[in-house]
Amino acid sequence: MVGAVEHTVDTAGAAELATGERLELVDGKNVGVVPREGRSAGRYAITSMDGGLSVRPVDQRRPVAATEVAVGPAARAFSPMTLAAPNATYPVKFTITNANVTTKLVSLWNSKTWAPIEVQNEDFGPNASAKLSPGSYFAVALHSDWARPSYLLARTFTVTNSGLTVTFDERLAKETAIRTDDTTVAREASAVWISVPGGGLAGFAGRGRDKVYTTPFSVAGASLRVHEILTKKGSSASAPSPVRYDLTHSFQGGAPSSPVATVRTASLAKTTTPIRAQGVRIPAVLETVPGLGEWTGVYIGGWVKTATTTTEYVTPGISYSRLLSYGSQRLSLPDRVLAAGTTSGSSVGVAPFGPGPGTAGSTRRATTISLYEPRTASDAAGHSGLDDRAKASFRLTSGGRILASADGLTPYDELSATVPSGTGSYELEHTVTRRAGHSRLSTLVRGEWAFISSGTSSSRTLPLIDTAFTVSGLDARNAAGAAPVTVGVTAATRGSEAAETVTALEYSTDDGATWLSLPLTTTGAGAQGSAPLTVPAAARFVSLRATAVNDEGGSVRRTVIRAFAGATAKGDEQVGTTKISNLVVNGGKPVVLTNETLQTFTATFTATDPAGIAAGDLYLYHGPYGEPDGTLFGSYPATCTAQSATTSVCESTFAYIEPRTNLGRNALAGTWTAAAWAWSKDGTSYTDRNAARTVPVLRHSRLTVNATPEPVKKNATLTVTGALTHADWQSDAGAYAGFGGQSVKLQFRKKDSSTYTTVKTVTSSSTGALKTTVKATADGYWRYYFPGTTTTAPASVTGDYVDVR
Repeated sequence: MVGAVEHTVDTAGAAELATGERLELVDGKNVGVVPREGRSAGRYAITSMDGGLSVRPVDQRRPVAATEVAVGPAARAFSPMTLAAPNATYPVKFTITNANVTTKLVSLWNSKTWAPIEVQNEDFGPNASAKLSPGSYFAVALHSDWARPSYLLARTFTVTNSGLTVTFDERLAKETAIRTDDTTVAREASAVWISVPGGGLAGFAGRGRDKVYTTPFSVAGASLRVHEILTKKGSSASAPSPVRYDLTHSFQGGAPSSPVATVRTASLAKTTTPIRAQGVRIPAVLETVPGLGEWTGVYIGGWVKTATTTTEYVTPGISYSRLLSYGSQRLSLPDRVLAAGTTSGSSVGVAPFGPGPGTAGSTRRATTISLYEPRTASDAAGHSGLDDRAKASFRLTSGGRILASADGLTPYDELSATVPSGTGSYELEHTVTRRAGHSRLSTLVRGEWAFISSGTSSSRTLPLIDTAFTVSGLDARNAAGAAPVTVGVTAATRGSEAAETVTALEYSTDDGATWLSLPLTTTGAGAQGSAPLTVPAAARFVSLRATAVNDEGGSVRRTVIRAFAGATAKGDEQVGTTKISNLVVNGGKPVVLTNETLQTFTATFTATDPAGIAAGDLYLYHGPYGEPDGTLFGSYPATCTAQSATTSVCESTFAYIEPRTNLGRNALAGTWTAAAWAWSKDGTSYTDRNAARTVPVLRHSRLTVNATPEPVKKNATLTVTGALTHADWQSDAGAYAGFGGQSVKLQFRKKDSSTYTTVKTVTSSSTGALKTTVKATADGYWRYYFPGTTTTAPASVTGDYVDVR
């Protein structure tokens, strides 16, 4: 989406937009857009929420909602717009009462003119302030702290001839939600905001499954907006919901005393969306934002299964912008408005993945050629896409002379070259490589162009020929079966009415080492071609290559390595001399997960190659490779640090793990597998080990103990009770469940000893309770010890001292 913040460049105060422009935060409150070299900056609208900025272009014909990016704590003090304060003479203090506040944002408007007014928000705590002239005002305080409910607290007030304090009492806020008559679903995510006349807004409240509360208010022309995603109860990243409710409701004129909307499933639009997998069946994330006339919005969503069809229930008549993410790859889906009733949706994530027509932006102006080809992970269904973890390279030449060359770039990076004035012939090579846990497809995409370009005073699109492949007959995993598939290719020249001809179509089953021609049949004056292909039974992947020319002297050869999968099961791969060794997860210890949020562990491995290591990564999965029932990915690309010219150590951090969200099922406790891969700097060697190591991922356990009576007479009976529990990954964060039927050791340590000795073994009850009796013979400490199982970690407890008299 043009103008959306795609990733953070500098979390202290800068980010890069999808356009390549740079968003910068200055002095914690002023935002500016720095254009790409040689270009003017676009016009953007910007707002702040809970430490994040939301950005969208204002020169679009209709509002397009934007994503958000964190830009550091200073952003919390940034009001929706940086404005000159009105002629203020009276101080007004804002404070949130009956609440524990860390993060908040107060927005303020003149309720007669609806002009926004600057507010000085303290970085932390409940307070903010402004200086106001006499008049009527409307203020909203957004209070949203981690793992707590979110609040939108509204107040109207009047300034007369003195200062005042405006309080927002959280006790007055009411739960805000959209509910259906389907009792099997619950909130997965929500966004709540207040829209005021003139297009201003305050928000967004909502984070995951946490509840949202709003103060009831009545203001003419204002609206309380609610957007919610509902999924099947108990669903998680490892067990995505097959059903998804995408619901939007507006309370006109403010928030009623009970801001909860109820809808009937039968009144909604119903559609089905087939979502394909990329060789490996892992879940994806589907996000949406409604277009309601505001100048910004926020995407919310949830996990969906791949290689299957998701049933969607949607509020009819609302235009939704949509994104689908496979890990680091994002596809922009077309905006959609559905009418009530049932319709069939179009497939998403259709292979081959590569650059689609109209998705690039390389240009020439006078003597400068700017190379910019970001959308290189689009699907064959026409959904524009990119992969954050991909690496790109450019090479521009003319007459054998290199004009510009760079590698190791991100998909967003732009490369500029100074060229001679006038008309000239040029050759351009653009290569994108990617290896990611979510995909084994389109591991390399290359475009090789020849074109003629002339310089003008205005910027013009380079006349490059775009090609795109289609393959009919693939299954839900983008794999071919025994039946023949049909490979299609199209060609079109950017910014030109040239006539194109597809001249050749080839395939490879050995990642491009050898190529075989396909019997190409062209149509549409040669700009379209197709050929049948019976995929060899032993083929693991099929690569495609096509060439095309136009009548303006241009040509292209487009290559997609691993365009789609074959029928053969995918196993380890080894090409060349790259090797992986010494893979260690969590320091060699089992990964033990409680049921709390924000858990972290790391994994490392050593990669070697005579040419050096370019990159590597790994992830964990549960169940069979290719169709796991649980996955854990690193939060960032692995960092590979060179130890020598041939050896690197790659480290991946698995952060922000919340078992209820990431796993969601206790059955996933046990043995997991690490898949790891690495490739060489010269690009000729790589290794991909699907089962590099097994890793225990266990539920955390707890024990309690209490020995009574205390003190006790010598040789009298001592009763020792306790309980064994373990983390319940299927319940809310913090929940533990009794662990019944387990052998637990009762141990004793004499007062002057440092060693515990097992006295007897006790079996826990169905609720995890422990109880037994022993004879008290000496002063000392009593404890229970649980040795653990293949799914639950060991546990012990501090001994309970008993004085024997």
